[in-house]
Amino acid sequence: MTDTDAHTGTDPSGPARPGSAATGSPVGAAREPVAYRETTRSDYAATYAEALDVVPVNQETVVLSGRCPRCGCACTYLHVRRAYRGPSHRADGIPVICTCETAHPGRPADETGCGAYWNVRLEQR
Repeated sequence: MTDTDAHTGTDPSGPARPGSAATGSPVGAAREPVAYRETTRSDYAATYAEALDVVPVNQETVVLSGRCPRCGCACTYLHVRRAYRGPSHRADGIPVICTCETAHPGRPADETGCGAYWNVRLEQR
C-alpha cells in the first residue's frame, strides 16, 4: 500500500498545486495542508521550474520565487552564489527547500515549509 494524503487521496510527496489535477480542487479553494515530511522526487525540480521567477539582487545573489512542487504553497528562496571562497559552479544545481509558512502537521517548531527539497540549475540566457 502506498502512502497517500487522506484529504486528496494522492501521494503526499507528489505535486499538489492549487487547481491542479493532483488536488482535485479549483484554484483558490482551501484544502488541508500535507503533513511535514523531508522528501524529494525526481520530478520536483521540473515542476518547480515551470513557473519559477528568478530575480537578481546583485552579482552574487538571486531570489527564486515559485510554488513548492509537493504542497503547492508559494515559497521564496534566497540563493547566494558564493557564500565562501571556492568554486562557484555546482554540477548538481542549487539545493532548494520549501520555505512556505503554511502550518504543515508534524513540522518541527524550528523549521519552515513542508519538508520537500530538490536541486535547480540556473542557466543564463
